[in-house]
Amino acid sequence: MTARPLIFISAVTRELHSARQLVANTLTFLGYQPVWQDIFGTESGDLRDMLRKQIDQCKGVVQLVGQSYGAEPPVPDEELGRVSYTQYEALYARQQGTKVWYLFIDKTFPIDAHEPEPEELRELQAAYRSRLQSETHIFHPLTSHEALEAGVLKLRDDLTRLRRGVKRWAVAVTGLLLLVAAASLWLVQTQRRQGVAIQKQGEQVTTIVDRYQKMQEALVRLAEVETQAKEPGAKLTPEEQRAHAYTVLEKDLGLPARSLAKELPGFALELYTRADTTPLMRARAAYALNKFDQAKKLSLEGAAQDVRAYETAQRVQEERRKSAIESYKLAGQSAQKLIQYNDAMLHLREAEKLTDRARNPEEWAEVQHAIAYLSLDQGQYRDAENILRTVVEVRTHMIGSENPDTLMSRNHLGYALWEEGKYAEAESQYRDVIKLDEKVLGPEHPDTLWSRNGLAITLNLQGKYAEAESQYRDVIKLREKVLGPQHRLTLVSLMNLAFVLNEEGKYAEAEVQYDDVIKTQKKVLGPEHPDTLLSRHNLAIVLDAEGKYVEEEAQYRELIKIQGKILGPEHPQTLMSRGNLGVALWNQGKYAEAETQFRDVIKFDEKVLGPEHPNTLSFRSNLADALGNQGKYAEAEAEYRDVIKLCEKVLGPEHPDTLDSRRALARTLGHGEGKYADAEAESRSVIKLLEKHIAADNPLMLSTRDTFADALEGRGKYADAEAEYRSVIKLQEKVLGPKHPNTLGSRSGLAKTLMAEGKDAAAEMQQVIQLREKAIGPEHPDTFESCYDFAFGLERQNRFEEAKEFARRAAEGARKVLGPDHPSTKKYEKLLQEIEQNAKPASD
Repeated sequence: MTARPLIFISAVTRELHSARQLVANTLTFLGYQPVWQDIFGTESGDLRDMLRKQIDQCKGVVQLVGQSYGAEPPVPDEELGRVSYTQYEALYARQQGTKVWYLFIDKTFPIDAHEPEPEELRELQAAYRSRLQSETHIFHPLTSHEALEAGVLKLRDDLTRLRRGVKRWAVAVTGLLLLVAAASLWLVQTQRRQGVAIQKQGEQVTTIVDRYQKMQEALVRLAEVETQAKEPGAKLTPEEQRAHAYTVLEKDLGLPARSLAKELPGFALELYTRADTTPLMRARAAYALNKFDQAKKLSLEGAAQDVRAYETAQRVQEERRKSAIESYKLAGQSAQKLIQYNDAMLHLREAEKLTDRARNPEEWAEVQHAIAYLSLDQGQYRDAENILRTVVEVRTHMIGSENPDTLMSRNHLGYALWEEGKYAEAESQYRDVIKLDEKVLGPEHPDTLWSRNGLAITLNLQGKYAEAESQYRDVIKLREKVLGPQHRLTLVSLMNLAFVLNEEGKYAEAEVQYDDVIKTQKKVLGPEHPDTLLSRHNLAIVLDAEGKYVEEEAQYRELIKIQGKILGPEHPQTLMSRGNLGVALWNQGKYAEAETQFRDVIKFDEKVLGPEHPNTLSFRSNLADALGNQGKYAEAEAEYRDVIKLCEKVLGPEHPDTLDSRRALARTLGHGEGKYADAEAESRSVIKLLEKHIAADNPLMLSTRDTFADALEGRGKYADAEAEYRSVIKLQEKVLGPKHPNTLGSRSGLAKTLMAEGKDAAAEMQQVIQLREKAIGPEHPDTFESCYDFAFGLERQNRFEEAKEFARRAAEGARKVLGPDHPSTKKYEKLLQEIEQNAKPASD
């Protein structure tokens, strides 16, 4: 077998040692043996004779033409004059007819640190560069290690011809020997076969180089493509995001399906362990190997190096600046993967400092989009909206309204809007984006379906359940057609359909739908896959809506164990389930347990997500509910007011979460503290704000109107309260169903009001109590409250014996469930004593 052809690499060591090593590695990859001055002895004195002997053995010379002159012989050359050893290497090779390739190193190239040369030597090197630039075979100046590597790869055709020359030489010698011993016909046949082999070898080299370049491109784009793999409402594991990214990259780069999963990890590992790999490429390799901590560390190291070079350079080094931006972005994306949101934002803000909207608006918009995406993860929806509006404006102007990047920014803007409660605006945004998506990308493209998913969520949040259901069913059909009925995203759409069925009050249908989805997810994805866990989480929400609180509690407890094992005890989804367990406990009247649960979750939420994250604020509002139900009204009121203040700051004064906390505050002021005038004013104000954004039959609107009716009844405005209750109940029966706990709560309030007016509502109240016993249990505090209200009304009608029965049920039940010191227990016992006193015969 013929030995590898020798290629001499000429470069000034102190300036381009790392670059020369990179060239050597690339040449080795292409099948050649690199040599250079450092690999043989360097005795004192004149080294030109030794250099000539080394170059005479080589079939070509690759010279890196940098800014440094380097060492020079003790006396000028008789033929060439005053030249450095590095210059001499190339000039001598050309004199001997040896092929020389010059690779020009730009001033912005990341060279090795070294002491600056005297001005005289720099001028000599500049003159040498100028002479070479006038020749026609010079390559464009190279500004980065990646560009240098690509420059060497471009030499492959010349190098292939060089290898062919070596082969021809070997064949000629062989032919001469065989001519002495045998016939010339055999020689011709051998030459023909050799030629075919050489051609195949050249094609193989070309294929290898092409695959190498595509692997490198896939590595560069992996983090960015993977970040875009998540859509609103979907929960993807890191493995699912990686698989999705591989599919996109394979399609874009023209690679065979599933080739990246097989080849990219090995390619990344090679780059990760090579000494000459740049910090950014090593960070990208670490990211591809799921070494996110290393990716973050290496990205920051690379960014720090690049920023120092950028700040100390005499002029702006554009390549370094861009590399620093990419490094900080990658560090931010890696921190975001680790749920280190504060660190992620710091890194992205560093990237932002290196951009200039006026000078390069596209680059600026790209970093801003990344910041907005992180803001969405942090729950900072208003900030995300403001950033995305600007990004959309810039991208529309620079790259057009139909560019996929512009459409993606608009998609995320819609997400921010519906999270802020700006549902009508979000719906309009999504409808516009869908039209453009369908025109530019097609109706079956994943981005189009993401936008339609966002539209369906927005419709659902507005209470437009029928439209949302229709939208989800359309998306399901398309995903079943394009992806298959058991594809993960198809199952996500089926899960979303179940969610809207629950919102429509179709609880039985939603429960069946979730059961079917979970069964398929367990089979296809596994019982511990995050999507399976999310479906189980949502099934528990349906159980809550059905009033199946015991089942709901059991579901959450089992789910939390699995999530703690798979996702970790502090993962946001685990914390969400733990918070909802608190809600399940609260629904059962286990207020002290619920309080403890909420306090624990809030502590972790503040640590992981931050004290102003919407999830943290939501569970603080739930905590206030639990405090109020234990009779700790002053503490509950203070908690509500703190939450409302933060909600107004973070989400805005008209966000549904802000208004829901205000509704709960009104309930505590009236029903708890007896401040019915304040409760009426607060709930009336909330209703006016809700009317601007949501439909009349939205559950939040109905709950607020129920609170308003309770305040009216508390103030003795019975006719107004009766009218309000009847209007609310009519809508609740339509939207939630006649047996829903909220509907029964309003019916109880209506019956209480009718009895206060002196009207006969005994049958209505008895039916409500029976339905509540069935729906939420005979020992639920709400059932006790209905018994109390009924007893109070019967006492007013002097029906003492009947009143005594229901007052006793309320008092004894509350003492057992809530405790003897709970305000409700004391209130019920006081009524019972009054009734018993009034029921005594006059002779007593």
